[in-house]
Amino acid sequence: MIVDAAAHLGAWPFRDVSGSVSGLLRMMREHDVTHAVVSPLDGLYYQDPDAPNQRLMRAIGGRPGLFAAPIVNARMSNWRARVEQMARNPQVKAMRLAPTFHGYRIADAHEAAEWAAARGLAVAVQVRMLDERFHPPFLELPPAPLPEVVELAAKTSRVRWIASAVRLMEIQQSAEQIRTLGNLWLDISHVDGLDCVQRACAAVGPERLLCSTCWPFFYAPSAFLKMGEAGLPARQRNRVMGGNALGAFRLPRRRA
Repeated sequence: MIVDAAAHLGAWPFRDVSGSVSGLLRMMREHDVTHAVVSPLDGLYYQDPDAPNQRLMRAIGGRPGLFAAPIVNARMSNWRARVEQMARNPQVKAMRLAPTFHGYRIADAHEAAEWAAARGLAVAVQVRMLDERFHPPFLELPPAPLPEVVELAAKTSRVRWIASAVRLMEIQQSAEQIRTLGNLWLDISHVDGLDCVQRACAAVGPERLLCSTCWPFFYAPSAFLKMGEAGLPARQRNRVMGGNALGAFRLPRRRA
């Protein structure tokens, strides 16, 4: 069983990249991915991400193995209604927050996170989408600070948090606090470098890590190559490749 904890559908405004459901399913077949948690890529740039979310849900509706993490803008006055609507769909397993894209502090998402958790949803925080040096010159998008995610996770034990697109150095710098939390997982799509998965495991333990491709933004085979090169014992590898995500997102073991 392999779970992709962070894939995307839709377009990106500054690169010729677009995720279609047929492309996603093809990637999953090629790499034996059984489950994927999917968000709308273009929703990061909508003040109200409802239209991209609706397109996402139409695209994946009824497809085995595909689950949604629609984007919620916690600055919008209608976020409660959006979360309520999402939670009624059994394919929705999380809401995705993008604080730096939508212009609010991580601490300001406290109420929205508790609201989502009360309705059975995990909460994913998009720390970044790409190396900050490669944003267009007119667009400054700093990463969402991982220590602030860790701090809020410590205050909200009922919330299942996923920090998406964190770097290895960020994990290492917050490792002591992360190790104390049982409600925070880390999507390692942006963890790279020599022995990166082994070093992330050494920092926080394999039970905190989620295999993620960030498809189509990243080349999917790289996610599985670094897992293969890590040489983890089978039990640890199985946790990172899928077992941890089952608990973080409350996914069914079977694809349906």
